[in-house]
Amino acid sequence: MIQLFTIALLTIPQIITAGGQVGLHPPRRVPGKCNFIGASHAMAFTPGAPVENFLVTTADPDPRRFIVYVPSSYQATQGPYPVVFMLHGTGQTAGSPYSRLTWDEAAEALDFIAVFPEALPYLLLDGTTRTKWATAHVANDLVDPLELPLADDVLFLRELFNTLGTHLAIDCDRIYASGFSNGGAFVKAEIRTQLADIFAATSSAGGIGVRVNYPGEFYPANGIDFRPHYEIVGNKDENKEDACIAAGDLAPGNDLPMAAADIMAMPCLWDTIHAMASEVGMDASVFSSVEQIYTTEILWSTNAFPASVPREYRFRVLRNLTHEYPSGANYPTDYVPILYDWMLQYTR
Repeated sequence: MIQLFTIALLTIPQIITAGGQVGLHPPRRVPGKCNFIGASHAMAFTPGAPVENFLVTTADPDPRRFIVYVPSSYQATQGPYPVVFMLHGTGQTAGSPYSRLTWDEAAEALDFIAVFPEALPYLLLDGTTRTKWATAHVANDLVDPLELPLADDVLFLRELFNTLGTHLAIDCDRIYASGFSNGGAFVKAEIRTQLADIFAATSSAGGIGVRVNYPGEFYPANGIDFRPHYEIVGNKDENKEDACIAAGDLAPGNDLPMAAADIMAMPCLWDTIHAMASEVGMDASVFSSVEQIYTTEILWSTNAFPASVPREYRFRVLRNLTHEYPSGANYPTDYVPILYDWMLQYTR
């Protein structure tokens, strides 16, 4: 864990320079069998440039937008290439994380493919029309879920994966997902469970917690393919603060705690992350913590179920981070290469 903190202080250029030390460049390899279940679609790409695409899934009539970034060094014969899906937050578009974060820069420097899918817009109870990834929590926010049901976003991502595999030399053992806010919630609640046959590891920033009383609901569909997860939250995350204030666990005007003991003593935080540890397949009662000046990390790494490969759940609080996905623009440390490096150690 000390080594991880050292990496966290590096920028993308520094990590590229130190690539031989921290192992961000994956070796070229022959991937395992790809699980292409269902339809694939037409797709355009240009190495070294973002390309906008649309597809219509077999379940919904709405065109679904996504941006794909393929590194300029791409050659099919030099593959296969890892893939990272980056899911935006509420009200954002595929272009939001592309323009605000550094996933495209990391993909260019570290030889992987970055894809930015876009959720559909819905009329919400607060009177706004905003994009949302379909989760059970979001269904409660719709004005009329019967007249305008949520799209099948799981199918959208599955067919997007099929499409990438049809047109690009992808490493089907190294497919990853990360998400911000509502996108992070979708990663935690849906991708890990409904798409565990595709994704090897996941990460999130600012995503709401899963419900604490129904861990089985968030187990993988086959009850076997638990996937590791790395979660980040800021101690000034206004969404988390509002939830804790509403629960009576935090006084208005106060920040979320940084000390591990204080996190454990705050139900609005601890109950959800403790449940998440169980839902990642960990023994939730066995964990460790490391406190630094700007970060506190709680780690679960003891399996509760038999596992043929290692897995873990990391929960990290960042001092002075608001409701953001931490990058060099909104936070001193860019977590894009850190999360990629962490996910890359896991294969499907």
